[in-house]
Amino acid sequence: MNLQHLRYLMAVSRLGSFTQAASAMNVTQPAISSGIAELESHLGVKLFHRHGRKVELTIEGRSLMNYAIKIQDLVEEAGHRLTNRAAAKGETFQFGSIDAGAIYLLPDILRDYLAANPEVQLSVQVAPSRYLAEDLLMNRSEFAVLTLPFDHPRLDTLALCNDRLILCVGPSHPFSGKRSVALDQVVGEPLILFHSDSISRRLVDEKFAEAGLTPRVVMAMRSPEAMRKLVEAGVGISFLPFITVQDALKSGELREVRVKGVTLSREIGLAWKRGRYFGPALLSLLEAIAGKFGKGAAFRKLRSTPPG
Repeated sequence: MNLQHLRYLMAVSRLGSFTQAASAMNVTQPAISSGIAELESHLGVKLFHRHGRKVELTIEGRSLMNYAIKIQDLVEEAGHRLTNRAAAKGETFQFGSIDAGAIYLLPDILRDYLAANPEVQLSVQVAPSRYLAEDLLMNRSEFAVLTLPFDHPRLDTLALCNDRLILCVGPSHPFSGKRSVALDQVVGEPLILFHSDSISRRLVDEKFAEAGLTPRVVMAMRSPEAMRKLVEAGVGISFLPFITVQDALKSGELREVRVKGVTLSREIGLAWKRGRYFGPALLSLLEAIAGKFGKGAAFRKLRSTPPG
């Protein structure tokens, strides 16, 4: 059943004339007649009584007219919904984030977004960057906040902020009174590091490898919050993202110790599947995230670039 033919039906019914309906819809009268004839043929009923140039709906025509009005209302509602940035009731978006992103970077943005879109439900997968990227490629998530660089031909990424990885020790550790130490001093200490599949761990391992050193790793974890607590308790020392420990450094629960000749940092950014379409409601969330870090223009430019 053709939506345009239903529009013809409504116009002829309203005006009582094929000719006037054609004029009102800026089409030819034969187009109107042909459309109504196709509807009648498809349904196997007569839709109009013809009285010379005047026409009126049959019983079947009035029944179809009621449906046509409902269909038109639904079409208008759908158009409004898809051009409106507000999400529909019960709509769910799933995205992924590394631990630091979910805890430290996104809360204010998500609070404001949910206040503006009270009907939406957000599902957040907190995991290491590798697994977040897999979710994107498998269409299980719309976007992710993860550690960069993450190069993949089917993913687009946008760096949001730089986060240093610093050597942290507990206040009672022998290093806590030192302004700096050498890397070969660090290697003999019990180290609590990220799991080997994380980008942050790779950065640390590369520094030890460059110096020809093998670190004494006593524990590998995924949660920087758990690592932080273990360092505070004196279980070991760790290279931790500054964003996750800045409060503990201010309170004195942790101490930062500079490692001579070693500078470690990572980028945290957005990632999404290349060419993926984002509706207005979801796009507004992505723009809010990019905008918070002054990357709104860069995000729009990257989104407007055709997939290579």
